[in-house]
Amino acid sequence: RTYDTFGSKREFRTSKGESLTMTEGDYGWWMNRPEETKELIEAIKTGETITKEPVYHAKAAQYGENDIGDTYVEIDLGNQHLYLYVEEKMILESDFVSGNASRGWNTPAGVFGLTYKTKNAVLRGPGYETPVNYWMPFNGNIGMHDATWRSSFGGDIYLTNGSHGCINLPFENAKIIYEYVYTGFPVVCYY
Repeated sequence: RTYDTFGSKREFRTSKGESLTMTEGDYGWWMNRPEETKELIEAIKTGETITKEPVYHAKAAQYGENDIGDTYVEIDLGNQHLYLYVEEKMILESDFVSGNASRGWNTPAGVFGLTYKTKNAVLRGPGYETPVNYWMPFNGNIGMHDATWRSSFGGDIYLTNGSHGCINLPFENAKIIYEYVYTGFPVVCYY
């Protein structure tokens, strides 16, 4: 319990200098106590002296109060603008289109870890089947991807012509983000 941060409140400083308290999402350290207990009992039974990392259900980027670290994707849903940071350096910023607010498909705020990434996926849902080149889910079936069918991004497009919840990106920017991210990569979404 001392080290688990999964579901904890986090302080986050945005690219615009605002300080936010993040309370939503499924990110952080979460020890798998039953598995860890089993492994420790086995080590005791065999008389082994070991140094090991605990077994986790979920991991964060680093230990400590700021478990997000300095490498993450920041998604400013209110301004429809994304930032990619790697070791504190901004690598990319991009406009995007998020979930259609008029239909109640708002993209949820919170801190998440990238679930996985894949190329040439087909996104399916009620009434749609959409091929994308770069698919990077981070919250169930909500993720970042290229949206080659869109001619513009940013602004207030999302209010009436947004996505089903995903972050629609220009092709080139989705490609660059795809090159940097990996499973567990922190994704911070806020309004």
